[in-house]
Amino acid sequence: MNGKLRVVVLAGGPSRERDVSVQTGRAVTAALRGLGYPVEEVDPKDGDVSIPDGTDIVFLCLHGTFGEDGQIQRLLLRRGVPFTGSGADASERAFDKSWSKEIFRKAGVPTPSWTLVRSAEKLPLPLPFVLKPARQGSSIGISCVFDEKDFPEAFARAAREDHLVVAEAYVEGRELTVGILGEDILPIVEIRPKAGFYDYRNKYTAGASEYLCPAPLPAGLSASVAAVARSAYRSLGCTVYGRVDLLLDRSGNPWVLEVNTIPGMTETSLLPKAAQAAGIAFPQLCEQILLLSWNGWNRE
Repeated sequence: MNGKLRVVVLAGGPSRERDVSVQTGRAVTAALRGLGYPVEEVDPKDGDVSIPDGTDIVFLCLHGTFGEDGQIQRLLLRRGVPFTGSGADASERAFDKSWSKEIFRKAGVPTPSWTLVRSAEKLPLPLPFVLKPARQGSSIGISCVFDEKDFPEAFARAAREDHLVVAEAYVEGRELTVGILGEDILPIVEIRPKAGFYDYRNKYTAGASEYLCPAPLPAGLSASVAAVARSAYRSLGCTVYGRVDLLLDRSGNPWVLEVNTIPGMTETSLLPKAAQAAGIAFPQLCEQILLLSWNGWNRE
């Protein structure tokens, strides 16, 4: 059915990442239409999902809650509608940082030490540490706490996004992200914010961060980072594609932060940058995700 799959691109949605999701959906729609696929766009703005009759597969471009946390996957499963990317359980595990980090620990995947935080009454970890909502994306609600006086405000910021708040040991080092497509590890991307850390502003403000792909790493170190990323991805049961975010400390040790099951897919997003460095143009990347997903649904 190559070139004939009837595709619905699901983008927008009700999450805090709606605007980025809309951009991803537009880019994927344009790419697939350019390759001859009949594509219809659907925006479940209020969480109400209407899939047109005759749809072969849904290309999920919903970032954040409802899209990456297993909700939309379970809804489509109940309706018997195939979709792109990881399944419902893997998506839920990856989206919940407290859950995924426990899985990493049991699987021997290096991840910074952490604890759940219930209140701002006492410091949860030695300074410095990072506070983040357990179930949110795009660095929403995240803070680096270097001074005790900043802890209450940082906790309140994270708690506004989710009642589960994770405190994570601060790792000083280089920010890396590793894209995975099928069984292939894509070239590693290094992220260099021009100020501070890679928060929401530095992700989505033009010129606020510099991206190096392939990351300037010795071959042996690149291989070890890739291996750790693959282990994290597999430990959660992820399939088809994804992106693993890591920190590389000053001793050259990689530490996994999280796995993104529906990473940004505009032509300037990090996964497409990595694919481009591997010689995969954006339309072909979208098509590979589509067909890998379709084949997975139809494998005996």
